[in-house]
Amino acid sequence: MNYNEFRKLFKRSKTVEFIARNLAWPLFEWQHLKSDYAAWRRKHGRIDKRYLWLKECRNKYKGERCFIIATGPSLLISDLDMLKNEYTFAMNSCILALDKTEWRPTFYGIEDEYVYEKLESAILNNKQLDIIVSDTIADLYKTPESFKVFPLHYLDHKMYHFKGCGKFKYSDDCYSIVGDGYSITLSLLQIACHMGFSEIYLLGCDCNYNQPKQHFIESGHFDPKAHLMGSKLIQAHREFKKFADSIGVKVFNSTRGGMLEEYPRKNLDDVLQKNVKKGLDNE
Repeated sequence: MNYNEFRKLFKRSKTVEFIARNLAWPLFEWQHLKSDYAAWRRKHGRIDKRYLWLKECRNKYKGERCFIIATGPSLLISDLDMLKNEYTFAMNSCILALDKTEWRPTFYGIEDEYVYEKLESAILNNKQLDIIVSDTIADLYKTPESFKVFPLHYLDHKMYHFKGCGKFKYSDDCYSIVGDGYSITLSLLQIACHMGFSEIYLLGCDCNYNQPKQHFIESGHFDPKAHLMGSKLIQAHREFKKFADSIGVKVFNSTRGGMLEEYPRKNLDDVLQKNVKKGLDNE
């Protein structure tokens, strides 16, 4: 049994997970402290070549807007077609939609090693994309040098929590640290802030896993704890809203339906039409 198979086993059983996570508590605490120390060193001048791209792109898109495209079932291929001329961050199974649209994301991100395992072939076959991966993936898989790696800090999220979820700590200095928000969506939100985007629109961010169809295109990975993720993600977004407000970044939800109400909602058609009208007025 390899490492990934073992992790899948203990996630399927509450009892096994409880025992395994508590036995592994010293290891998780050591990893936590190690990540804290590495983040502190980068913040105070240590050069880490693996994450240097993040230092170079700090505030590169200052004042611009972008769209972060999640994979909820509300997302449509026609939505992607509308975003061809926008800065976009895509994730996970979005890569399986590229043969159905002329749209290509400005950046494509993935942090979950299980999802990467299922999508690895499709990702490696799209070499023209700007691909952002967690250091977790870069450590577990042989990834191309062209991949942009970010330092994901799991905080206390690997610990066993009897109810609710762990703490949240977000960052707009992603060269130093990217705080885990239980989803690549929250990591990309932080990276977008780091890059200087001041207006961010979420799309396909349903945060509802208690329905037959969980993603607009399935990646092939099934998480046995997916039904618990909705409430965790809503809490993660609630905390991110506070963080975004504190640094002056506006986040809007342009998802069609879904359960995420932490951000003001703006209809995608209205947002894009407003941009078209502005362009016509300037002619």
